[in-house]
Amino acid sequence: MTGRQLLAVIVSVVVVAAIATGIAILGSPTEERSRRLDRVRVTELQGIRKAVEFFYSENKRLPASLDELSKQPGVRVSTDPVTAEEYRYRTVSADEFELCATFERASEPQPGSGVDIWQHPAGAHCFTLKVEKRS
Repeated sequence: MTGRQLLAVIVSVVVVAAIATGIAILGSPTEERSRRLDRVRVTELQGIRKAVEFFYSENKRLPASLDELSKQPGVRVSTDPVTAEEYRYRTVSADEFELCATFERASEPQPGSGVDIWQHPAGAHCFTLKVEKRS
């Protein structure tokens, strides 16, 4: 084996090792896409929550449905970024409601962040939320 061939083999091994290390540390592109889509879902649910809380503060009641909520000026109720299906919503009590989505992966705990109400498993999951009553 010549010096050039040996150098080519060494460079190839280093490149393959770097790629393998990157995938081991960061995860595959498919896993990263799943994480990103789940972050989008949580962000959209947080937006819906804010719209529900505003509706409640204006109307002194929860909206009966996402359709009713979406009829409010300036409110756009998002849909799942993959399936384009509406997120699920239902009232639980006079001041409690559920927002539901289907997640591709379980969320990862954020170190030092305390209780995260948006932690979720993989698959269908509902968050039970309570509106803050303002005087």
